[in-house]
Amino acid sequence: MLPYRSIPSLNSQATRCDRVMDAPSPQDLLALWEKGEGRRAGGRALALLAGESPQAVRDTALLSVGRRDALLLDLRERLFGSRFTGLTACPSCRGEVELTFGATDVRRESAEMLIGTVHVQGIEVEFRVPNGSDAVAIESAGDIATARAMLLTRCVTQATRDGEPVASDELPAAVVEAVTGHMAELDPQADVAIDVDCPWCNHGWREPFDIVTFLWNELSASARRIFGDVHLLASAYGWSESEILQLTPARRESYLEMVR
Repeated sequence: MLPYRSIPSLNSQATRCDRVMDAPSPQDLLALWEKGEGRRAGGRALALLAGESPQAVRDTALLSVGRRDALLLDLRERLFGSRFTGLTACPSCRGEVELTFGATDVRRESAEMLIGTVHVQGIEVEFRVPNGSDAVAIESAGDIATARAMLLTRCVTQATRDGEPVASDELPAAVVEAVTGHMAELDPQADVAIDVDCPWCNHGWREPFDIVTFLWNELSASARRIFGDVHLLASAYGWSESEILQLTPARRESYLEMVR
């Protein structure tokens, strides 16, 4: 099932009162949007977090996926507040379900152990949890099975049976499940789900929550609104983008009301 689709219009209303920091400027939002535009999810997550220097990008890429997502959650709170509103579909009746929750509902403890070991069917596997660089690398996979195989190749540091090495692509399904399950336990922020009950048919399920997709949907919607405002005012008054964005929100809205 797809992660929640955010509802930026509802979010913008629901979060005005719970923002701790000043609202970001239109220039800030557009600069951030421009960093992520045209990228796939893994690269987009790094672009939103990393600074301009190559070293900052490399450092961010080495964070575990959970630590990366925790920072994205922090960024989302700074930009749009701590309340979330989204839409999903019930897997039973396909009814549309609107959900509202807080940042604390999707926060998990930070990973302290980034390496682990499992013993299954006489095979011992040592591994590390996936990081941001791994998330970018597997985006070239054509399907989930290929992505999982690529991830194991990158993250399994050693696998042996009776002292003999076992290649990651030769691990039995039960071993693979044990490894991926233990990865999720070690880095819980990387695998977040929320309990949902359908108001239409009472079906309950656990819905995956993907902060990368959620934040990008909100950021894209905000950018589109800003571009729309700039287009209207530039067409009406001949002002440049920088002149329009330097207007206070109240002045910009007053001019937009006259143009519309």
